[in-house]
Formats: sequence, C-alpha cells, structure tokens
Amino acid sequence: MMLCVMAEGYASAEQNSLRSIGGKENSTGSAGEPSTQYNWFWLFYEREAVGDHNTMVVRPFYLKTGTVNRYFQASLMPFLYWRYKRTDYDQWRWFFGLGQADDVTHEGGKRDYDFGFFPLLFFGFGTDAVKENYFFLWPVGGIMKGKFVTDKISAYIFPGFLIFFFFPPASVLSYQALAYIIMSALPVYLSYEVGEFRAWSIFWPVFYYGRGGLREEFRIFPFYAHLLKRGWYDRYSFMFIFNYQRTYYTDDLHQMFFLFPVFGRKWSRSGNMSAVTFLWPFFSWGYDRRIGDWELNIPWPLVQFKDCENPTIRKRIFFPIYGEYRYMNNETMFITPFYFRLRKTSYRFDSEQHIGFLIFWFYRRNYHSQPDSYYGNVWRYFKMWPLFSVEYNDLGDRAFSMLTLLPFRDREGYERLYQPFWTIAEYVRFRNGEKRLGLLFRIWFQRWGDRFFYCKIPFVISVGRRGNRLTELTFLESMFGYFMNRKGRYCRVFWVPLRVGDSEGAADLSSEDESERGGFERSESNLLIDRTDNSVTITHNFDWSGGSGRNSSANSFNLWNGQASGPHTIVKEAGSGGGVWNDQ
Repeated sequence: MMLCVMAEGYASAEQNSLRSIGGKENSTGSAGEPSTQYNWFWLFYEREAVGDHNTMVVRPFYLKTGTVNRYFQASLMPFLYWRYKRTDYDQWRWFFGLGQADDVTHEGGKRDYDFGFFPLLFFGFGTDAVKENYFFLWPVGGIMKGKFVTDKISAYIFPGFLIFFFFPPASVLSYQALAYIIMSALPVYLSYEVGEFRAWSIFWPVFYYGRGGLREEFRIFPFYAHLLKRGWYDRYSFMFIFNYQRTYYTDDLHQMFFLFPVFGRKWSRSGNMSAVTFLWPFFSWGYDRRIGDWELNIPWPLVQFKDCENPTIRKRIFFPIYGEYRYMNNETMFITPFYFRLRKTSYRFDSEQHIGFLIFWFYRRNYHSQPDSYYGNVWRYFKMWPLFSVEYNDLGDRAFSMLTLLPFRDREGYERLYQPFWTIAEYVRFRNGEKRLGLLFRIWFQRWGDRFFYCKIPFVISVGRRGNRLTELTFLESMFGYFMNRKGRYCRVFWVPLRVGDSEGAADLSSEDESERGGFERSESNLLIDRTDNSVTITHNFDWSGGSGRNSSANSFNLWNGQASGPHTIVKEAGSGGGVWNDQ
C-alpha cells in the first residue's frame, strides 16, 4: 500500500494513456469505482473496455482497439500488418507499407477492392467489372485502374529486369547496374486514360502521343515536345533545354521562356505578373499583383522570402539558422536544426508542438467551446526522450511513463503495442479516480480506487480487494490461494477450487468469476455484458427457537427448479427483470 501512496505524487502521461476513444469518456463509474473492464498478465496480455471502446493486446503479436464498427488492428507492425476498419472501409497495410489492400463500400452498396504489393503485384475488382476489375504483375505488366492520377493505365514489359539476367553487370554498384534498375521501372509499352483523354507511349517516356477532349500532346524525348489544352495552355520544348509556354486566363495571358537551367522568365500581358530565375532553382524573384504575391530566393534553399495575400502565406528562411513559414492558420518555425515549432488554429481548437534537439517534446491543445472526450478543453504533453513522458488534461486525467524510446507519438498503435517492453515505471490516473501503477516492465502492476484494489506479481502473487472484503489472494498463478465471488468462497489447491463457505454480503462483486480472472471488473454500465444478470441473493431468516420444529435442512433453496423450503426471502437484483419476492 505504500506504493499506492508514493504513486499519488507523480504528474503523468502515456502508456495506457488518457482514455476516451471514439467519443466515450472513461468516467462511467462513480468516484473510486472501477469504470472499466480491465485484466492483464504481466506486460504480455491486456484487455480493457471503456464504454463501447474495447482493447485487447497480446504483445507483441496482436493488438485490436476500437468499437465494433470502427477499430484499429495490428500485429508486429510495421513488419507484419496493421489495419483500419469501419463499416464502409477496410484498409490493410503490411511490410513497411509496401503492401496494401483497400475494401470500400460506396453509397448504394457498390464495392471497390484494391490490392497491391509495390512494385510486384496490383489487382482489384468491384461491382462494375468493366471500370473496376484489373490485374498487373511486374515485370510482365498489365492494367491498373484509379492509380497515378489516371482512370486507367496499361503498361507491359519492363526490360531492365530481363536484361539483368541475360547480361549481368560486373558489379551491383556499377553504372550498368544503375541503368538496369532505371530500365526496370520503364515499360516498353504504356497507355493511359483520364476522362476523354487517351495517350500511348513506346519506350516511355521517349515516344509519346495523346489526344482527347481539349488536349493534344506529342513528345520525342528529349528532342521535341508539344503539349496543348485549348483555352488553357500551350507548351513547347526543344532538346529539353529550350522551353516556351503560354497560359490563358479570362482577362490575361501569361508567358514563360526557360533556357534550362541557366535563365528563365515569366511575364503577363497586363504587367501584373513577372518573375526571373538564374541558375534555376538557386536564384529567382518575382511578383503577382493578382494575389498580392512576391517571392525572392538568393540562393535557394538558404535564403527564401515570400509574402502572399490570397492565400495568406509568409515565408522567411535563413537556412540552417532560422526559418518561419505560415500558410493560412498553420505555422512552422525552426531555430537551427535543433528547435522546431508547429502551430495550428482551427474553428475547434488551437494546437502547438515544440521539439528541441529531438530530445525535448512539448505538445498542447486548447479547445474553444465543446471539450474533446480525450483532450478535454486543455491538454498538455511533455517528453524528454528517451527518459520519460508526462501527459495531463483539465478533466483530471494524468499519466507518466519512464523510458519512452519511440521518437514519435502513436498512443493507440506503436505505443500501446510496444512501450511496456521498455517502461521502467508508469502511472496513470483517470478522471473517475481509478489509478494504475506499473514498475520494472510491469513485474509489479496494480490498479486501485477508493473501494477496490488489485495487484499482481507474475508467477508469484495476486491480491484483490473490493470494499472491505478480500476477494483474492492466490500464489503461483492461482495454484494455491483464496478467492471469493458470487457463488461462494473458495480455496485453490493445485488449481482445484474447493468451496469453503458462502459469499455472504458479496452481492456488490462485479463478476461471479472476477477473482479467477484477476480482477476483471465490470462497470456500473455493464460494459461488454450483452445480457441481463439473473443471479439472485438469498437471505435466510433462521428461527433457532425449539418450538418452530425447523432445522437447517429445511432452510434450503432448490437451485434446480427454483423452489425453496423454509422461511426465507429471495431478492432478485435490480436490472434482472424481476421484483422482490417474499414467501415467508
């Protein structure tokens, strides 16, 4: 119990984190009462329910957290897989994101499924087979739909892969090997469609032609190219060095000449826009009066200036000493590579992120009106990487974790799945009064409130208390010990439960087998319970007077047929659908 008192002194932040995912607050119970179902074994197993949000972790192999219709699932990510699931969308990712599968149900029940493992295999199918069915296998080729900003793209034969086997390079680090790699990404034949536009290419990007709608394009790279969209733009390129473009607006004409990369100039017929570049992209300057814009780079990326009225932009960069960039309500600022600040302002909240030397992290959020179920109105997070992290909000949630090795935040993913493996000390206090403390990689882990206490040392001892009653004291993973539930009081001998008495006055126990499950508490809102509890409490009124003619055997209750003999009162619990019966 001394540890309970010591833990009260911690401020705190992440690990089992501040809860209330999916808009469900964690304060469903009264103060001091456990508001969640929670069970654990060391750091390897954890199961919890808060409102309709459920979490199960079998570290490091499996994680699932969310509601029935919306959840996140993962196993050994980023190596094996992770998944985002909701009623109309199912997204899978695996092997560092190179593999992916998306199953989408659109309005009207139309299904669209896409599978890909970059760069080897892509296929998909849907309700509309003509528009949505496709298959692509590298290096042979095939068809892809809805990829690379096209409606349909067909590519066949990637020669670099085949040439590698017929004419292997002298070294994998040679220019020949590099050429083979580039050729492995360039198809012999390619065609694609975007709306009414159709394009074809042989040995892309060398020979290319396309037409459709307002567009017409032709290219023999690098000698000549002409790209035209009537009423929009007209572009010419010669030897990839001489470039000229005309861009049409309703009330103006913009033109551009570019001698790559030595000199370039843009100008408008009205004189509202002008820009010049030398040795692009290092030196450039210009203005556009239509949107209140001016820009100067001398040289890029070391010195950059930009101001714009529509959209609102301000840029001042003196790399690597100082930089400031504002776009609308978002701002990024750095002072040397060792300090970064990010700000965001929206109609709902303001946020800031400060990162110093990649060691000190400070995040904050302030909500303007309605509090967020997780962040509240005021939320703060501080991390001194990799030593500790602290998190709190104005709703009363607190969390602390010592050793936090991840150099980023992902509380429902990477942190939940992996962080207990290196956490020396962790403490969490929830807004409903429940607290949790873990020490030395959860070798010691306890949860407690004003009216309950549970503690486990794996393979050694488990202790549980509810109110003033000892509900569990077991040793060697329940090989020996004592526990109590609604059915009675028991002693375990080599895991065999031996009944030693009635569970008198134990109607407030939250689960009939909670002792056996190490304190898996049910909240007052019956979390995860989808049926009513029909258990009953039997109160015997014994008459020890000799004139009654009754003995103890006459005061029994037949649990098989619901009949009783002898004077007694059967009180059916609230919520069970019954009232109070008195057959005395």
